[in-house]
Amino acid sequence: MAKLASDIHKGDFLAIDGNICRVIEVDKKSGGGQFGSIVHAKYMDLKTGHVHDKRFNPSEKVEEADIQLIEAVFSYKDQDTYYFMDENTYEQFEINERVLSNYAKFIKENDKVELVLHNGEAIAVNIPEKVKVKVVQTGEVTSGTDKSVWKPAIIEGNIEIMVPGFIKTGDTIVISTEKLEYIGRE
Repeated sequence: MAKLASDIHKGDFLAIDGNICRVIEVDKKSGGGQFGSIVHAKYMDLKTGHVHDKRFNPSEKVEEADIQLIEAVFSYKDQDTYYFMDENTYEQFEINERVLSNYAKFIKENDKVELVLHNGEAIAVNIPEKVKVKVVQTGEVTSGTDKSVWKPAIIEGNIEIMVPGFIKTGDTIVISTEKLEYIGRE
């Protein structure tokens, strides 16, 4: 099914140049004077994991990908391949680590996810914008007040991020899966 480029949104699945792609970012600019409007889309080719940029005329038609969404459970990881299982049919699906991007650092065994299928093959996971993680290690604030100073912390997955001074080891925090940034406390 086709839709106008002006209707593209972050998270949409499109068929671009014969490949299934997920839109990562969209910037719509209206033209002034002699310049026309453009829709600038950044998207990931789900087969290769490569990120591309493309400019569209807002009135240009783009093809929506024919996808199906199912709920599945993360089973295990083998090298750079992640395996998921549909609990209703017990069918197994594989997803490459590149497609999971930052989310691969947070996914745990038995986590429920929404898989994106194309022609019966898993091509992506609908990645949540934020996840809850436990702070494994953080130091003490050395100067300033607890509310105004940020300090490094190591969270689950052995990832170092900056957190406010009042966060302590063992706290559960919410972080952005896209930018790996602190959002709030649980």
